[in-house]
Amino acid sequence: MGAIAVSKKEEHQIERLRKELGIPTKSGLIRAALKTLEKATHEEKLRQEIQESVRRCAAADKRENQALFSAGVARRTSD
Repeated sequence: MGAIAVSKKEEHQIERLRKELGIPTKSGLIRAALKTLEKATHEEKLRQEIQESVRRCAAADKRENQALFSAGVARRTSD
């Protein structure tokens, strides 16, 4: 991999984080950052998939509960 152009501010940020995290090299910091971003991206995607699943299931559950409630009410009134 070739060099990556960064500003002086970003260079200072890289050095500060590298020292703070105890990572010996800049490339090690980049690898750690990529791993963290991959994990965060995966978790966000999973969260969105779960939310969509909950939305789909909620609509079906609502219809089922309404049907059960209606059946229960009809039975009780006919007793």
